Amino acid sequence: MFKHTAVLLLLGAGAALANQAPISSTKSVSALRQKPAAAVPVSDPRIRHFAYNENKVYRLDLYLKSVTALQLSQSEEIESILIGDSASWEVVKLKAGNVVSIKPTLPSATTNMTIYTNRRVYTFELRSMGEFTGGANAAPLFRSIFTYADEEKPKQNSDASLRPDRLRADYLFSGDSAFRPRWVQDDGRQTMFFLPEGAPRPAVFKVGPGNKEQLINSRTNANQIIVDGTSDYWILRIGNESVCIGRTGPTRLNRNVTVR
Repeated sequence: MFKHTAVLLLLGAGAALANQAPISSTKSVSALRQKPAAAVPVSDPRIRHFAYNENKVYRLDLYLKSVTALQLSQSEEIESILIGDSASWEVVKLKAGNVVSIKPTLPSATTNMTIYTNRRVYTFELRSMGEFTGGANAAPLFRSIFTYADEEKPKQNSDASLRPDRLRADYLFSGDSAFRPRWVQDDGRQTMFFLPEGAPRPAVFKVGPGNKEQLINSRTNANQIIVDGTSDYWILRIGNESVCIGRTGPTRLNRNVTVR
């Protein structure tokens, strides 16, 4: 009896399926191809990225009872911080050496801040916005991270493409700091400073007419510091320590470089 009942159920199910309209093969394939939409990553407005530009002033709108971490390149060491209104702002260099915490202490406080590192200069306008009360178009700033075009995209005329026949290494050195280069060379386009292993990374200054110093952007590759351009005179500096470098050869040292 049970076998007959099972057969009748199967026959009834087959008849029901036969009476259904056939499913379009196109719809069937389309249904198989449909996949759940991938979640689109949404950047958190409380974390901002700034493309570095030496000649730009970056404005930071910050809130009371909230601290902001300002993160520079890992290859940089903060040397000095200048701030106009130190009474209304707490600015602390962290142990990492390339991170600064910034926190307003008074509402409606506005001031400027300049940070000098061993490689770059950063200029800011700081504005205290009071306490954060919410809002669709506002958010407290927890982290500010700088990005650098010269570090993300190596230049075509990098040291890997140097031509040995164009190299010149006729440089003299003055100074006994730990970061005194083992040697210096250039290829007419770039100058490379080869430091001792483990030496700290100094700031690079080009010395021009009248002994005027200009801080030059640099990049590192292992124990090398690479800068664009050449000069008859350079100064490497960390704090009060410095190393003077002069080029000889066709361009002889014909004046004194005064270290300030």
